[in-house]
Amino acid sequence: MDKKTDRGQNNTSRRDFLKISGLSVGAMTLGSLSGIELGFAKDVYPAGRITYILPHKAGGGHDIYARAISPYLTKYLREASSGAKGGDLVMRNEPAAAGRKGYSLLFNAKPDGYTIGAIDTAPVTDNIMGKQEFDFTTLTFLLLAVSTSKMIVTSKKGFNSWNDAVNAQKKEPVKMAVGSYGRANHVSAIVMNERMGTKFKLIPLPGTAESINAVMRGDTQLTIVSEDTVGPLLEAGELKVLLQFDNKTEYPGAVNVKELGFPDLANSISSHRFIIAPPGLAAEPKRILIAALKKATTDKDFVAWANKFQFPLRNIFGDDARKMFLQFIKYYDDLAPLLKKQLA
Repeated sequence: MDKKTDRGQNNTSRRDFLKISGLSVGAMTLGSLSGIELGFAKDVYPAGRITYILPHKAGGGHDIYARAISPYLTKYLREASSGAKGGDLVMRNEPAAAGRKGYSLLFNAKPDGYTIGAIDTAPVTDNIMGKQEFDFTTLTFLLLAVSTSKMIVTSKKGFNSWNDAVNAQKKEPVKMAVGSYGRANHVSAIVMNERMGTKFKLIPLPGTAESINAVMRGDTQLTIVSEDTVGPLLEAGELKVLLQFDNKTEYPGAVNVKELGFPDLANSISSHRFIIAPPGLAAEPKRILIAALKKATTDKDFVAWANKFQFPLRNIFGDDARKMFLQFIKYYDDLAPLLKKQLA
């Protein structure tokens, strides 16, 4: 072989190598940025990590539920899609601006199945108050996960009964911490005062944790909380239940709203927690996510955890979950005159 031919073959090999190398580097860069392993970016979902956005601080009911279901969801995502290598969930707590930052991230995420999140019914009050930034009805609803009752609690040194609290507020102001202004617990307390004729002085604080701390320090006499956020403190005797917004109660000395003649408040004053995805979620990731959630939420070990820590599972999926969210919106819309008066 002459030198000219040899040089030509070497040049061709060099050019081909550079082309192949360039493609490989580009592919690796794309895989790195997207969090998707090579070979699975196009064909198999999930191929990478899934971000779970929580518009709440760590430690609350949404956060506890999300972290508990995460390993089960990962397991069944991989089973639902043969060859899937991803599915690990990464928790991202974004409580800033009463959760608006988290909602913004959800609405602006790609609808590819690699971003999911949590929502309850509290943000719909923004619509009533004319502060609408997002149309929550356009989200992709995957699951109504939990509906947990709310309760009025006091410190271990506080009122001995609900009647004691009611009688006290007839004589002088009784302070009740209600969490973030205009959010779920604040709205629930407004409805309670209106429907039950109480006149507790409602004290908004940055969140549930701050409300619990306030009542334990004695800065307020009462607070309104979801049952699944205070279980350990109740067991430890640091807090005690005075009133439960349910048609029954298992807490010694507590009363429930059915006993008091307000059974409808058992459903309306509750925390309804959904798992959602960005608007327009692609059909295949939606199908796989719902299928995996159905298995995860009925896994015997997860159900045992939920029972132990008093997370009442609803397990309503897809379009049925969305219909439930719309019903809650209508409930809040009917309360618009009252809420506008109290939150103006």
